[in-house]
Amino acid sequence: MLLGTVAVGLVVFAALWALVAVRWGPLLTLDGQVVADGHRLALDDRWLSTTSRIVTDLGSPVAVDIVAAVAAVLALIGRSIMAAVVIAGARLGELGTVTVAKMVADRARPVFAQPLAVASGQSFPSGHAAGSAALYGVLVLLVAPVLARGPRVAAVLAGILFVLAVATSRVLLGVHYPSDVVAGLAVGTAWAAVAIVIGRHVSARSRVDDHPMG
Repeated sequence: MLLGTVAVGLVVFAALWALVAVRWGPLLTLDGQVVADGHRLALDDRWLSTTSRIVTDLGSPVAVDIVAAVAAVLALIGRSIMAAVVIAGARLGELGTVTVAKMVADRARPVFAQPLAVASGQSFPSGHAAGSAALYGVLVLLVAPVLARGPRVAAVLAGILFVLAVATSRVLLGVHYPSDVVAGLAVGTAWAAVAIVIGRHVSARSRVDDHPMG
């Protein structure tokens, strides 16, 4: 299942990257219409715009880095070096991929006469969406197996809803197109799954090495 998640995430990310690179008309039209409608909605609703700002701050690169660092330290305190490495790997892998993609795609951000937020750098893909998906995705994948059914379902749903909220806030604030955040979610989720797969493989090999046959 995890390998399937990696494959789907990478395919979606690569497809959107290609469509953005060639400036595919239907995608650009849809992107422009959705971000304009979302921005107008947030502009007319003070509660929605305020909530979007709060959520987007919680999913910012700084917030993601802080949570990742705290989670990694807690993992080390609990003597789970592999979990700490998996968390760091998911975040760093996603960050590196997004950085390169932004430079190559070189997509300008949406521009509005009455901006609700200001963001620097290129638009594709969304770093907020990618970082949140990678970090909270990997945390859920690490924690879920040790939880009872009820708490496990709650943790998964909470993680999904929060990441989607961060992605949506970027469009409502008018700083990203929908394809930016979808691509971010795809690459972030893929890196979370990659980190877990590699972590499990290394752990399995370590157990074999620690208990050789014969």
